[in-house]
Amino acid sequence: MPAAPVLLHCLLDDPALGVEDDHGRRDKVSLPGLLARLSQGIPTTLTGVQAHQQHAMHSFLVQLAAIALHRGGAGEAAHDEPSWRDLLLEAARGDGAGAEAFTLVVADLAKPAFMQPPVPEGTLEVLKNEHTRLGAELDVLITSKNHDIKMDRIDRPSVEEWVFALVMLQTMQGFLGAGNYGVARMNGGFASRPCVAFAPDQGDAARFLRDVRALRDGRESIASQGKLALVWCAPWKGDTSLALSDVDPFFIEICRRVRLALGPKGSIVAHRGSSKAARIDAKDVTGNTGDPWTPVARDGKALTMSETGFNYARVQDLMFGDWKAGVAGDLHGELGDRFWVGKVLVRGQGKTGGYHERWVPVPPRARSILSRVDERSRLGVRAKAWVERASVARLKVLKPALLTLLQGGPDKLKFDDDRVDGFLDRLDVAIDEEFFGLLFSLADQSSEVADAAVERRLVELARTQLDSALSSLPVPSARRWRADAHSRGVFEGSARKHLKAAFPTAISPELASTEGDRS
Repeated sequence: MPAAPVLLHCLLDDPALGVEDDHGRRDKVSLPGLLARLSQGIPTTLTGVQAHQQHAMHSFLVQLAAIALHRGGAGEAAHDEPSWRDLLLEAARGDGAGAEAFTLVVADLAKPAFMQPPVPEGTLEVLKNEHTRLGAELDVLITSKNHDIKMDRIDRPSVEEWVFALVMLQTMQGFLGAGNYGVARMNGGFASRPCVAFAPDQGDAARFLRDVRALRDGRESIASQGKLALVWCAPWKGDTSLALSDVDPFFIEICRRVRLALGPKGSIVAHRGSSKAARIDAKDVTGNTGDPWTPVARDGKALTMSETGFNYARVQDLMFGDWKAGVAGDLHGELGDRFWVGKVLVRGQGKTGGYHERWVPVPPRARSILSRVDERSRLGVRAKAWVERASVARLKVLKPALLTLLQGGPDKLKFDDDRVDGFLDRLDVAIDEEFFGLLFSLADQSSEVADAAVERRLVELARTQLDSALSSLPVPSARRWRADAHSRGVFEGSARKHLKAAFPTAISPELASTEGDRS
């Protein structure tokens, strides 16, 4: 009698995913159970998800729900667990698969497994690398000497840890050497797949419902209108690519040949192989694939984030600049949007540039302005000008004053002295904390009033850093009084020259000619 086929850990039925509600109550749920909680607005947090995995899981769940609802012809998102199970099965059938598409270990290599394509060769020998732990090969983290997060810190991964690692690898990974291609939804192999969106609140359920609605409403605006949605359901030998025209607008992609199997002692072993081609041929579109959370620049290139993350200069550019937002990145007042949110794990060539996350509260009046093109443009012009004023406060007001102090009030400053950078950085952080609060609270004020208010605040914040330096920087005692007096004079003169609106009286010729203006 032939042995029964091995099907282990079917996410449609197994309660493998840990969740917690807003009262701290914890439970384990299946994938349909998770979707049921989220779609019914029940406060739900995945307890096992790490920070850098949050957007991968959020986007996966939203795309999966949007695909299932579309294929099932469901009008509303809210369903109970049995209904979601039927919808997920219908979604898999649309790509020629069944429950195995949501099963972690499937012995029949002609069939898909969760986030794992069929292996046409019929043998795991073609997937030569074996892993029993979740190291850098099955995640996107590339750490230096294990200083950031220990790469092999999980000795015996649980089912949900395998789930999170597979979703992260297959939907967020970039190029990692020959035969290891990245996802289509980023601008180049060393870029990242960011999240730039609005949200009703910081809860997972509210964001899920909001983004599912945004995707469904914006489906027709996405160029790709193919049929394959769950890309892992299609066989892949590693030597061919799919075209964007082959895939559904909400496609959930994979980028690596991976297959989980049972090891000799019953533990899960990941078999990983290389490929001769990317799974989706999208090199020419530079990340412009219709990803719901990725902004695209005027030149058609998807956003690539740097290690500076979502500082105020970058956020105002993304909020007001010349970017085309994904369908989840547009402001939807009818969906209760109250926050701008940015998330990204910055990747680079052979390194990870850190995980960055930012939430910006957007008050009602600001939401009204952002929803109207002309007023949004006006506020954007002001925001850009304020970024430039912040740079002036940092480099033309505070920096020369600090250098004057540190160098003992010399006749000529050495502007390449980097010993003051810490104070300049702290000023930037202080500005960052107040930038959008000032921008939105002063949005209805005239430019004259608003600019004067922000320049006064910039001077106050810069003066705080100068006072801190005066009490802490090492200055030769013989030149202390001269350095203190000259630095204060340089600061006041530079501030009155470059941030005139902060001062109600006219600038005097004497103050305008201070040493600090040589920068």
